[in-house]
Amino acid sequence: MSKKKSFWERLAHKRLSTGENFQDNEELYTLSDTEVSQLKKIRNITYVKAGLAGFLGIALLYVPYYIWGEMLFPKRLFNLPFIENPIELEIEFLVYSLVLVFIEIWYLTFINITAVDQISKTCGSPNPSDPLYENHIEDLINIGLDKKQKELETLGINPFDGLSRSGVFAFQTLVRLKATLSGFIWKIFVGRILGRYAFRMLVDLLGGPLYAFWNILGARKVMNEARVRVMAPPLIKNFVDQLAEKNENSPDLRRSLINGLQVIATSKRAFHYNHYLLATTILNRFDLTINPETDFEKEFVYRIDELPESIQKSIVKLIVFGIIIDGRLSMMEKRTLIKLHKEGVLPYTYDQVKEWSNDYYEGRGLEKFFVT
Repeated sequence: MSKKKSFWERLAHKRLSTGENFQDNEELYTLSDTEVSQLKKIRNITYVKAGLAGFLGIALLYVPYYIWGEMLFPKRLFNLPFIENPIELEIEFLVYSLVLVFIEIWYLTFINITAVDQISKTCGSPNPSDPLYENHIEDLINIGLDKKQKELETLGINPFDGLSRSGVFAFQTLVRLKATLSGFIWKIFVGRILGRYAFRMLVDLLGGPLYAFWNILGARKVMNEARVRVMAPPLIKNFVDQLAEKNENSPDLRRSLINGLQVIATSKRAFHYNHYLLATTILNRFDLTINPETDFEKEFVYRIDELPESIQKSIVKLIVFGIIIDGRLSMMEKRTLIKLHKEGVLPYTYDQVKEWSNDYYEGRGLEKFFVT
């Protein structure tokens, strides 16, 4: 039985399924001046909405609290098990805070879905004639709802390979707590700067811009994801077609492709649908399956030079293409690319890869990369 869809999933599916002007192939991954201008407008409007939500959320929380105080939010003593002395709680304030958080989350979800819908329609995607149309719709829904996409796990590819369980837990926990931790540090900083002249209300309200910043950053992530996701399918198909044309029947290439996909995933330390789409396209085109226990070679990237020259070039291009296709280069990837270039593993410099990545994100295509 299929899982019942939530309200937001149904709303997002309805909106994303109502496009009229569709594009395909090169039209989809190259953006006209009109499309670029429209995408900028969508971005700026979404930033304003997300920022206001964060700022107003803090204002609506603390202004009534400090103006009306115990008239609205009385303090009461409660006896709790295992605690000898009663503790003071503001139950009404806690409930009020949760209601505001709930409203803000709903509003942010709505503007994210709206932004993803507008971006997909501006770019003319997804096209109902595409055999993977419903898959593309579901992925865009997941982006709008900021759902973690772990499809790569179903193929046996693990971006966290090499990290301990505690390391993975610490990494993911830190990512989730960054807004809360920054707010706490911000309050300490403001209190230190203003010293005894700082009113508690002022310190709390000054957290508004910080939460507005995190909301904007979250909206930016969603919009970037939607943008690179919409442009990826035809580029991935073109790239895999080129791989197949050159060395489709090579046993060396077939063995190395799986290791190349794992190198891409671990370089990101994150799941991304474009990597899943790249992996499934390669596995289907070359009729491959993955057995993580036997197929993955540790330190594979440093043994690429042992492969035949034509296979080396294909695998290197696969790794670089995979790094590009999610639309961003992290600091970890920058260090890795510089290191691998210095050691002679990659013939491309970091600046070259960065230029290709920017071309992809800005809708200029990847012609320079394909002809290199």
